[in-house]
Amino acid sequence: MKSVDPGILPHSTCFSFTPPETAKGLFFYPTWCGHYYCNENYYMRRQSYPPLLVVYIRQGVFRIEYRGEACRAQRGDVVLLDCTEPHYYHAEDGLEFLYMHFDGSNAHALSQHVIDTQGWLIRRESNMMVGKLLYDMVDFYERGGIETPFESSMRIYRMFELLLSPTREEREAGGPVDDAITYIRSNVGKQITLEELAGVARLSVFYFSHCFKQQTGFAPMDYVINTRIEQAKILLVRTSKSVAEIAYEVGYASSGSLINIFVKRVGVSPKQYRRDHNSISMQPE
Repeated sequence: MKSVDPGILPHSTCFSFTPPETAKGLFFYPTWCGHYYCNENYYMRRQSYPPLLVVYIRQGVFRIEYRGEACRAQRGDVVLLDCTEPHYYHAEDGLEFLYMHFDGSNAHALSQHVIDTQGWLIRRESNMMVGKLLYDMVDFYERGGIETPFESSMRIYRMFELLLSPTREEREAGGPVDDAITYIRSNVGKQITLEELAGVARLSVFYFSHCFKQQTGFAPMDYVINTRIEQAKILLVRTSKSVAEIAYEVGYASSGSLINIFVKRVGVSPKQYRRDHNSISMQPE
């Protein structure tokens, strides 16, 4: 299908989609996708438009205003916009880009997370793969391809995977955090301090805490507690050990200490958790 918007050159192409109700409730789904070649007459200004928009610039410059910022997106850049917010974009002569409008279950929340962590003008090593994904999508429909809502949704999940994948620098920086996580899991029954974990990671306490929270979403000592609780859950369900024995095994001095933190984190007592998950044993506690 050909776009009739001003400034879109004749060899451009686009496709629109009407998702079934099941897709709207369960999946991500595209509403438009296309491959545009533009001159300077192409622009769009909107206060609000329901779907989200992802763009990959193949050639030229795309001037974009969003959230009080004005940027010139160039070759290799990815732009992600929540179009329910005011936005404006304007082509310069020679612009070529691939795009997809999409929506679906938690799509806006996940896009917001990407924008919060990466910014809405994205410059990462994974951008080229995002561009290939969009190119393959348009090519698939140009060749008359038909896919299920689940398959369409998987394309968008793959896009998010690429946008959220760690950069080379982040992977290298993640090594010390991975070392600390391994140490926590191997010493879950011992007393572990923040200073000890920072020493394992060979980082200052402040920088270690920052890197750990950025990579895992948890403060280091919260991660220690969560690891203990998860191990306690396994022992409650898979063994006949008493709560006191389990408490000692996961690093607590008494059953009371485990019970208090377990109720706060899980919402039920260890004894009730064991009952709910069909424990093999119900020994007195």
